[in-house]
Amino acid sequence: MPGKINAREIVSYSLLLVILILSFVPIIMMLSMSLRDSLMIYGDFWGMPWPPKISNYSFALIDLMAPILRTLYLCVVSIVGIMLFATLSGYAFARLKFVGRNMMFWIIVMLMTVPGVLLLTPNFVLADWLHLKNSLEGLAVFYIGGGQLFAIFLLRTFFTSQPEEMFEAARVEGASEFRCVWSIALPLARPILITIAIMNFLSIYNDLIWPMLMISTPNLQTISMALANYAPDAGNSIGKISRPDLGIITSGYVFASIPLLLMFMVGMRYFIEGLTSGSIKA
Repeated sequence: MPGKINAREIVSYSLLLVILILSFVPIIMMLSMSLRDSLMIYGDFWGMPWPPKISNYSFALIDLMAPILRTLYLCVVSIVGIMLFATLSGYAFARLKFVGRNMMFWIIVMLMTVPGVLLLTPNFVLADWLHLKNSLEGLAVFYIGGGQLFAIFLLRTFFTSQPEEMFEAARVEGASEFRCVWSIALPLARPILITIAIMNFLSIYNDLIWPMLMISTPNLQTISMALANYAPDAGNSIGKISRPDLGIITSGYVFASIPLLLMFMVGMRYFIEGLTSGSIKA
């Protein structure tokens, strides 16, 4: 009968509810710890943050604002470069005919299987040879290069699935290939481009290993580097030993996660649409 819920659906929904609750427990605990100090946390770990210490966030705001702004700048420059070069390359692989096109594309597909960890050493040597170390722009160069493979694969697959008649009609009217990219390909690929932007934003924003290899100046630290070394004591000490304040440290984690949350809130609809269209077209 329609509307009737069987035992299997009850079990499935119950498991999903349990998983949902377990997923939110770390987030709730992080928010709770960010509004307390170390004594309150050690005294009653599961206790409520009362009275809440809003001042923890002022410490995090002062200490982490500069690394967050640097990381956002790095993300914007890298993502713009990734989308620019990947769009042109994906369009070329999908719509232009040239010698070795299929072979070059399958080389890109094979390179996608290479673990990124294996590229750390050659990339570091290359960065040192090109004098790109210790600069945000140097980081961006390698993020742009590293983000090309998957972006080209997605965009080439998407452009190939679009009707050739649209592009041919534009060429008949005198449009150049760059005009076809700008007026036809880019508007159609907006969900895919937003998906690429979100995936690369998450990767770049959370990356720790590559910035630690490339950056040695404290004034150029990204947010991941800053959080890895973030241990303020807010002037609190027990005896003669100064100890990090867990509340301020956790508030830093909360503060650093705000750009990620905003990114998902703004682009989630396009992110899902891009993944869905990419999977269907492929």
